[in-house]
Amino acid sequence: MDKEYVVTLHRKEDLEQFYNEMQLTNFPLVMKRPLSRNTHYMMTEEQAEQLRQDPRVWGVEAVDSFQLKPRVNREPYNIIGDFFKNAPQGSTINSNMRQWGHLHCAGSDAQRRKNAWGDPTSTEVVNDSVEVFGNGRYVDVVIVDDPVSYDSGEWLSPSTGSSRFVQYQWFNELNTIVNSIDDDNQTEPTGTITYGQNAATPQYHGIHVTGTATGQHYGWAEEANIYNLAVTDPWPSGQQVGALLIFDYLRAFHLNKPINTTTGKRNPTITNHSYGGIYNMPNSNLQFGDVTQVVWQGVTYNAGNPGPSGWTQAGVEADFGLRFGVDTYPAWSAAVSADVQDAIDDGVVIIGAAGNDNMLMAEVNDDNWDNLVSINGVGTIYLNRGGWPNTPDSGSILVGALSDHSAFRRSTYTNFGPCIDVFAPGDDILSSYGNTGFADQKYSVGYYYPIQGTSMASPQVCGVIACAAGGKTNFTQSDARKYLNDTSREGDMTFDVAGGGLDDNSCRQGSPNRYLIAANPRPVSGFLQEQSGERTTGLTFPRMSVSNSPAPLVYAYATTYTLTVTNSGTSAYIFNGTDAVQTFNNAGDPTIRCNSGEILVFNLNASGHPFWIKTQPTTGTGFGVTVGTITNNGTDVGTVTWNTANVNAGTYYYVCQFHGSMNGTILVL
Repeated sequence: MDKEYVVTLHRKEDLEQFYNEMQLTNFPLVMKRPLSRNTHYMMTEEQAEQLRQDPRVWGVEAVDSFQLKPRVNREPYNIIGDFFKNAPQGSTINSNMRQWGHLHCAGSDAQRRKNAWGDPTSTEVVNDSVEVFGNGRYVDVVIVDDPVSYDSGEWLSPSTGSSRFVQYQWFNELNTIVNSIDDDNQTEPTGTITYGQNAATPQYHGIHVTGTATGQHYGWAEEANIYNLAVTDPWPSGQQVGALLIFDYLRAFHLNKPINTTTGKRNPTITNHSYGGIYNMPNSNLQFGDVTQVVWQGVTYNAGNPGPSGWTQAGVEADFGLRFGVDTYPAWSAAVSADVQDAIDDGVVIIGAAGNDNMLMAEVNDDNWDNLVSINGVGTIYLNRGGWPNTPDSGSILVGALSDHSAFRRSTYTNFGPCIDVFAPGDDILSSYGNTGFADQKYSVGYYYPIQGTSMASPQVCGVIACAAGGKTNFTQSDARKYLNDTSREGDMTFDVAGGGLDDNSCRQGSPNRYLIAANPRPVSGFLQEQSGERTTGLTFPRMSVSNSPAPLVYAYATTYTLTVTNSGTSAYIFNGTDAVQTFNNAGDPTIRCNSGEILVFNLNASGHPFWIKTQPTTGTGFGVTVGTITNNGTDVGTVTWNTANVNAGTYYYVCQFHGSMNGTILVL
């Protein structure tokens, strides 16, 4: 049956010849748009499919296939009520109050009430309302922390009433994949994970963090999916993920999660890390006598060569920012930093707490990056690199804590310095809690309590970033950083109230004067088009005259990745070159990654080993991909090119026609 189609050409130069051919073959013209490459004709679907094979044709789409839907990340919601910003004052606190980060980050300057709300004013609660620009739907948030109980009322969706908490079986689902990623000689935990009930869970830290990021009352991304990876304490069933496996599991999870049937893409993965590696101090209480020397900007200081303020406790605090009376110092790790970088390269978004040591965190390779302190019983450790995994060289987004002081000071405990990406509310944050908190009257199951720390600031950023990622595909660490750079409030914090030295608990020392703002990164109104139809290349039908039209255009936005492929006997294909996330140097059968719409070029020099791109990892010539545009599939010497335009995200394979041992995975993201 004939119906109306829109035929779109790549080039305006081909229009007249194309018009003439269509007229000669009696295609009924419905509308010829002036100065447009879009022309409307009546035809059957069979004729439309044949036209799609013309290399001049960009697309042939039925007019009735164009549908509109609101952008899924445009789901704003309102927060209305009493916003709490100060230490609990007896009966003044209740579970219906909101955490002050909501109003501070989503409100206006007037609503932030600088110098009129919070410490040291007498105003601890204000009544107000704000709109949050998105709710995090179709985003996976992983809380890497304590075990999180599965049944808190905060985890329910406000729209459906169903739980968003996924009792994910990390080991049953991912251990086989993690085995192929892990190069740290670590033994993976095994067995089915048991997630605990809130009423039986005394651990509160991970639950509080989860509530701030994703809780339906205390959090931001109220529709996001919630996952928990226990690293600081075991789940009730006893398993716990070790430091050198954390990011292997996150990579495996992100790269192998199923396609979301609603969006047609994998959900973004936003992870929060409110923990840090430590060195234990002598007797859990560092004393001045435990410190033997400090190396500061290349100069060694000790009792025989004191700094400007003298070799005393007050002197080294002022000159070098050492902290005494503490039980731990932050521990830097190159191994974990590398793991974080690899996870970011694979598309995992990583946000972390800067740490609660009130210490300077230096930029990589600046004057303070190699500062050292020598401590009896501990050894010589880096002084200003922070604690893994949230160190400046890891690539993690580093979040410092904004205090509840009415003048918007940094918290007295937060780490600071030029590597901090953003400050976020961290003092007296109301959120969900373990069973040692106050019973939450809003739910049949749940507790709440206010606590403080950079651990509480980081999930503020995690939750807002999850809202920004809602409805997006391929949302990366770079996208998260760009969001923070574009939306954060600059120049409104108060620093250096006691001189600005390292012994000033409000010192700036190169920190950004920047705090988190939950602002819509794009216009609220607008629509996205949904349209059907694919374009393939071939001969035009019908065709009544000779055409010298060029080959199909390569779109300017379509990134091309070129890889040279040889072979190592019959054991593996050997790759050199770069894909969407990494560079290969004589890599045997690596996983190749690209985004849908990008082009993979494989230059083959593997005589006797035909290189097939397939939908199944089998030998022979069957199951060759037919989606997108592929040329020379199955060649052994020459070039195989796969244009993944209109290819759905998913897992595909390359395999030798004759040798099943020569195979690998192609991930279209």
